[in-house]
Amino acid sequence: MTARQLVRAYIDETGDRGTGASASPYFAFAAALCADESEAPMRATMSQLRRDLRCPPGKALHWKDHVKTYSRRQHVAQTLAQLSGVQIIYVVVEKAAIPAQAGMRQNHAVFYNFAAGITMERMLLSARDWPGGPRDVVVRFGHVRGFDHRTTRSYFNIKRQTGPGWLPWQRLHGDVKFEDQAKWDGLQAADQYAGMLSAAIRPDQFGGFEAAHLLAIRHQLRRINGVSWSYGFKYLGNDVTMTGMPWWPTGGL
Repeated sequence: MTARQLVRAYIDETGDRGTGASASPYFAFAAALCADESEAPMRATMSQLRRDLRCPPGKALHWKDHVKTYSRRQHVAQTLAQLSGVQIIYVVVEKAAIPAQAGMRQNHAVFYNFAAGITMERMLLSARDWPGGPRDVVVRFGHVRGFDHRTTRSYFNIKRQTGPGWLPWQRLHGDVKFEDQAKWDGLQAADQYAGMLSAAIRPDQFGGFEAAHLLAIRHQLRRINGVSWSYGFKYLGNDVTMTGMPWWPTGGL
């Protein structure tokens, strides 16, 4: 039997899971899916970016630590935008839209696992619908310090057993991993894509938004019939909060 082709998914988060007054307005996952044959070019690109940005050897390239200025962000976005064989999936939770009685407001594990579950579903569907034919997907999330990811694995198992039959869980290759960013170029790439999203949707101290970097990689978003909304860009909240952003493209992201 011929082995199935693979796509490798790397997932990082942006924003916190708190819902208090000082918490971030959004929590989001950024998933970078890379065709197996595009893995080497992606890794070479990340290696070059670490050199360009003088990231210390052995350290992970972090948006918040190494990509603080506009020129650096522009360079990262324009460099990653040239990668082929890559699909990006964003899952964004608008905290203000979470019902007052929802468990997500009281339990950070429930919050994280719910959003991770939605991300997992989108990745499975992306693997099934991959250009050129269905593939299996290898999944690696960035490890969250102090978080018990066993709860996430248990949640995924529950979704697999009780979820709708049309979700292609058979496309998951092996166990879901939770890894240190420094070990995987793909996780560092996902960190950059998460940073681009954060800059676009979180206002600065003057109420402005830095969306140019997200718009530079919009062609990499997963799409169905040309549409990214709900496919490569899954928004959990009041749609108008996002589509009403001053930078939001007229024809959609």
